[in-house]
Amino acid sequence: MKRSTVVGLVIAAGVLLAGGWFGWTKYRAMQAGMAGGPPGGMAGFEPMEAVQVVEARDLAWQETADLVGTVFPIRAVTVRNELAAAVTFVGFDSGSVVEAGQVLLRQDDTTERADLAAAQAAIRVAEANVAQVQTQVRLAEVELERLAGAAKGAVAEVEVDRARAKVDAAKADLAKWQAEVEQAQAHAAQVNARLAKLTIHAPFRARAGMRTVHEGQMLPAGADVVTLQELTDSIYLDFAIPQQYAPRVAIGTKVMATGTLLGPNPVAIEVVAVDAVVNNQTRNLRVRGLVANPGGVLVPGMFVQVRVPIDAPKTFVAIPSTAVRRNAYATSVFVVPASPDAKGDVRVAQRFVTLGQSVGDEVIVLDGLRAGERVAAAGSFKLRDGAKVLLAPPGAAQRPNGQPGS
Repeated sequence: MKRSTVVGLVIAAGVLLAGGWFGWTKYRAMQAGMAGGPPGGMAGFEPMEAVQVVEARDLAWQETADLVGTVFPIRAVTVRNELAAAVTFVGFDSGSVVEAGQVLLRQDDTTERADLAAAQAAIRVAEANVAQVQTQVRLAEVELERLAGAAKGAVAEVEVDRARAKVDAAKADLAKWQAEVEQAQAHAAQVNARLAKLTIHAPFRARAGMRTVHEGQMLPAGADVVTLQELTDSIYLDFAIPQQYAPRVAIGTKVMATGTLLGPNPVAIEVVAVDAVVNNQTRNLRVRGLVANPGGVLVPGMFVQVRVPIDAPKTFVAIPSTAVRRNAYATSVFVVPASPDAKGDVRVAQRFVTLGQSVGDEVIVLDGLRAGERVAAAGSFKLRDGAKVLLAPPGAAQRPNGQPGS
């Protein structure tokens, strides 16, 4: 082999070795940088990420379930007429407030009033007959007393028996005419009842629904006249809870109701009734609460959000929502150590956690974090496990709800 060829091979081998060593050292430096280790080789200066730091804190909280309630009136009726007749008067307008006893509807009662006059006349006739027969009874009794008091042998026994039979017959006539009086009175009461049914009164103070009847209209028996919703200072709010939460709700339990009509703050309502059975299709238990409604803002049929306690109050660890990093595979936070490492650096550690419900701007941590541990909040989206961080100056870091962090 020629000398020049050998020299070329040696030079090529040296170049390959030098390139391999350079690539290996650069790879190690990159690995060290990714692992959060100190910079070395070709890694250069490692930047620090500025973050906001807060402490995980204990939070007393009661687990609740958000349900939808429906407003129901204390009393509500659909007024219907009992007798078929023409309408002569309507005493309400659509949506008006009616007072207890107010006339809502009056129907034509001409025939009934004529029947009542006839019945009252029949009563007077029967009473006159009673008075006449009572006179006959008294006369027959006087005759009987005279005959019975006569001397023995002066009056035949048959005359006494005849007088006694006359008294019995008069008394029978009296009983007959007294029955006639009672029958006439019963007929008059029946006509009066029909007259009363032709005039419909409001049973309680209420708001009337839409008016659909008018004067001159012929109403068949059982026609809908108007729907009345009672006006009171309180109103029912019904909602259904899953059967597993049923033991948590009893009469006297306080639940919270929210809704735009109730104002900016939740309103406490009291459970006044619990259904006796669970719906066999939905497996929910119906619960009725009583909520104040002095201004009549809540109208029957409206829906209201209801927050029902389903567990006893407990203490949980809470952190700001900005400290939580959610991924498809897990949820994590970046824990900030209490003191720097040996080189004076502060490096975060990624920790996977289990979250519960959100409470305002904070979130409950069920597992993976203890109260007092510090986590990165604002700015944590830039971090990775082992990243070097620059803590915000004291007093600069604030919780989202305004409470100072560490």
